[in-house]
Amino acid sequence: MAADKDKESIAHGDISEDKLMTPTGPEHEVLHRVYNINVFDLGGPMMLIYSTIIVCIGQCLLMSSLAEMCSVWPYSGGQQAFTKNLAPARVRRFLSYLVGWLVLVGDLAASSSCAMNNAQMISAIVQLTHPEFQMTRWSTWLMYIANIVLSVLFTFSQRHLPLISTVGGFITLGGGIAWAMSFLTLSPKQSASFVFTRFMNNSGYASSGWVGIMSFYAPAYALYGTDGILHISEEMKDAHKTAPRAMIWSMIFSGITSLTGAIIMGFCCGNWEDYLKTDLPYIPWFVDTLHGVGGGVAFLAVIIVLLNFLIIIGINTAVSRLAWGMARDNALPFSRIFVKINPVVQTPLNTILLAVVTEIAIAFGSDYAFEAIISFGQAAIQIGYLTPVLMLLWRGRHALPVPRSFTLGSFGLAINIASACWSCLIIIMLVFPLYVPVNAENIYNMNWSIALIGAVVLFVSVDWILRGRYYYAVSEE
Repeated sequence: MAADKDKESIAHGDISEDKLMTPTGPEHEVLHRVYNINVFDLGGPMMLIYSTIIVCIGQCLLMSSLAEMCSVWPYSGGQQAFTKNLAPARVRRFLSYLVGWLVLVGDLAASSSCAMNNAQMISAIVQLTHPEFQMTRWSTWLMYIANIVLSVLFTFSQRHLPLISTVGGFITLGGGIAWAMSFLTLSPKQSASFVFTRFMNNSGYASSGWVGIMSFYAPAYALYGTDGILHISEEMKDAHKTAPRAMIWSMIFSGITSLTGAIIMGFCCGNWEDYLKTDLPYIPWFVDTLHGVGGGVAFLAVIIVLLNFLIIIGINTAVSRLAWGMARDNALPFSRIFVKINPVVQTPLNTILLAVVTEIAIAFGSDYAFEAIISFGQAAIQIGYLTPVLMLLWRGRHALPVPRSFTLGSFGLAINIASACWSCLIIIMLVFPLYVPVNAENIYNMNWSIALIGAVVLFVSVDWILRGRYYYAVSEE
């Protein structure tokens, strides 16, 4: 009876905040800040749209620069390979070594972030549909581990990866169309003035301009991952031609869908103020719009949970190939083990298992420690983007061999400069806290990115001195 009453109240839009709190203990506010629709706090619906446009343009320019490099060096190391071929001779070994590690750790953090988001979403769905069942912190972590383990099962077979990508593409496209049609039809609509001119600032920052820059966080997070194509390029036919095209078109498609989604979200956000009071605003939003738990949960499962799971598969595939490429250059400890290709499935099984173990290890500890790790992922990946572009600008565009299958032509220098400036802006933005003040009472506002980047650089530097400089191989590619 109690369960039925709870479901009835939810179906009529009477959703209490307690029912939608994910069970992560007293520190749940940390992950709440990570996964919330914080762009409404950072600029409102107006900046949700305009920041998406700006980020799409910036990331397209950046991917164009990397795609041109990929047409010359289509190797699984990606940014590591670009750096070691473009950096000056005196620093190329260490710099490429550092970039490889930063991208690897950043991708592991990104995968962990998606897995935790899924775990919290599933936990909240269970709590929503079965209020009598008390979710606990450990059950959420078990769901996190299940997401990680199940995702890598899909990466074992090289033969099935194209099929998984194709099915994932259809699910993404079909789910997006279904979501757009349903919400445009069923949800109460906001005015055009609200969507395109309503600016909000609940961040604590006084400068509206800075808040506008901070609003890049959400769309930038959504548009990461296109560089994953770099790390599987050695498994593609005619990679020097197909990989750059795939990178560019993937970013264009992602940009168009992100902008479309931002506009629809702005018009169809419903009782957004109430939704933002919960840990996972998407859940009451979906349930309210679809007028019931059943429809809301079904859409959540297909559109968000399944899509997140496909993203985890893609990231872990890229991570395993990047780690394999680093092992090939003796950049990893025990590289002899990790460089092996399993003869049965024809994939780097050992690096796949390495990714699983590392991501599970990240989950053990406090919420603060976990948030610290995943918060630095974006910055680490962006540094990996920036470094080879800076090296190209340092050396000059003549450092790129000709002819090449993909070229930026006479616009190359301008695009490279714009890419570097854009990356610098994003990195600066990513090391600032999303909310202020940061003090003992609001420790969850702290952004640990700069500290974690420093820790990784220190670790890699020590490893380089003690081991890496003796074993790391930089071959001319």
